Amino acid sequence: MRFFFRVLLALTIFASYAYAETKPATEIGTLAGAAYRIDVPADWNRRVVVFFHGTSETPVAYAASEPLSPMFRHVLQRKYALIQSGYSACGWALEEAEKDSERLRQHFAASHGKPDQFLVMGMSMGGALVAMTIEQQPGIYAGALSLCGVLEPSDVLFQRDFALAAAFDFYFPGVLPPFVPVPADYVADKRMVAKIAAALASKPAAMQSLLRWYGTATAKSLPDVIADTLTDFRDLQHRAHGNPLGNADLIYVNSGDDAELNAGVHRYRADANAAAWLARWYTPSGKLTRPLLAVHDIGDPLVPAAGAFTYALTAQRAGHADNFVQQYVAHEGHCVFKPDEVARAFDQLVDWVDAGKRPVPGALPAPAGVQTKETTR
Repeated sequence: MRFFFRVLLALTIFASYAYAETKPATEIGTLAGAAYRIDVPADWNRRVVVFFHGTSETPVAYAASEPLSPMFRHVLQRKYALIQSGYSACGWALEEAEKDSERLRQHFAASHGKPDQFLVMGMSMGGALVAMTIEQQPGIYAGALSLCGVLEPSDVLFQRDFALAAAFDFYFPGVLPPFVPVPADYVADKRMVAKIAAALASKPAAMQSLLRWYGTATAKSLPDVIADTLTDFRDLQHRAHGNPLGNADLIYVNSGDDAELNAGVHRYRADANAAAWLARWYTPSGKLTRPLLAVHDIGDPLVPAAGAFTYALTAQRAGHADNFVQQYVAHEGHCVFKPDEVARAFDQLVDWVDAGKRPVPGALPAPAGVQTKETTR
């Protein structure tokens, strides 16, 4: 899966930070093939955060000896319990993740007593699961926090990636393996990334055309993006039993080379049944009756921050615009939040849910008493 998904972001990004709080009670186990971790503060406030991580190419496992990621430090400091499923499948496993996490939630309630409140939180692919959950289970969850989350329909996200790969293949034929279907043994390793980077460097004008069209990557990040798209395609093709992606009806614009690109790019058409599967997992309804706060880094090359506006429009059409707020941090990269930024976002969600204090769209507010200079790209 793409490089930002392969790293288990929610668990490892901030491993260098110290976590010196009183150690919570931790339960490690397995439910129906999915590993899980439960952390409960000694003075638990009877509230629970259900966390959805992003995709992973290998099964997620937990160990009691491993410290909890500092990104969760503030959640426990505020006396919330935290539960996480590792999912029983890898890749774009929304179906399994949804069932596994609900099973874990019920297990927690059965073993610890019915909590007073559930909140849902997730990163990357976990953002899609956050939106699905808060839309479909408003009777269970009081509010939601999406961090660098996939909030636009998944077929929109992956169609853009597919079109990028096809455009790269037009400018640099023979560098990538076939991507309909992607070979089963394809690996987006350092060797493949270096091969793509070398090709891009050999034709600077073509690289600039790709950067202009794609819009959210840099010369540094583009090789990783392209390499990892094929891992995504392979996973989706396997899950959907066909190719769910295509560029047959796409007109490329803003590349600076539109006429030549549109005339020469190879056209692919998605398999109807496979495309229907991808739309099922997932397309948001916008039926948002509980608060959802989304925070993005504006320099995200993989889950573009602008995609959250698609969700805002969906919620607006459904009559629930007031229950969605999008904020940003001025960072480059995917899911590069600092622990204090996650804490500030979480506090805003709690204030919104408990006191009706709706966050202000725009930049993530600085800590109280701290003034910041706005950064633009």
